[in-house]
Amino acid sequence: HEGCGDCIHDTICSNCQSSTPQFRCKDCFGTELCCHDCVLMTHTKNPSHRIQEWTGSYFMTVSLKKLGLRVQLGHPAGKRCLFPERAFNDDFTLINTNGIHEISLDFCGCETAQMHTRQLLHTAWFLATTNDPRTAATFQILEQYHILSFESKCSGHEFYHTVAQLSDNTGLHRRKVCLTSLILFKHPSHSCR
Repeated sequence: HEGCGDCIHDTICSNCQSSTPQFRCKDCFGTELCCHDCVLMTHTKNPSHRIQEWTGSYFMTVSLKKLGLRVQLGHPAGKRCLFPERAFNDDFTLINTNGIHEISLDFCGCETAQMHTRQLLHTAWFLATTNDPRTAATFQILEQYHILSFESKCSGHEFYHTVAQLSDNTGLHRRKVCLTSLILFKHPSHSCR
């Protein structure tokens, strides 16, 4: 599970047959390694998957953002906008069922583009604030929290910290995220700055 296993002998990417394989996804089916370009290409529709890079001795977690993946809203996945507008400070956080993720996010800036809030909602991401959104939670995690809170009486605070542990169980990389995105549907009067 932690080592490279049979992949240690792979010298070319099994997807493109050209580059050196060094990345694996903890959330995709299978454990085979792929190259930098292939890991980005296969994750245009899965920007919250957790990627690991083989260093030669161990796997190190690396974000798709650091690898160069940009998520484009307002267009089909994988298609770029001619006039992309970066999220506020190019700093966007997505809370999903598998952890908290830093994402390079571009809104559509075309003449016919919808408001940023609407672009996020069309992606099934619930934004924490309507002004310069920097944090969103997937509808999937909101539904998971909704059911869990009824069944186990888990608070939003406890649930958030559980999800944060999925991202970093060491506590070394603390993330500053507004909890409103997890509990807003229960208390619509809350706001986050």
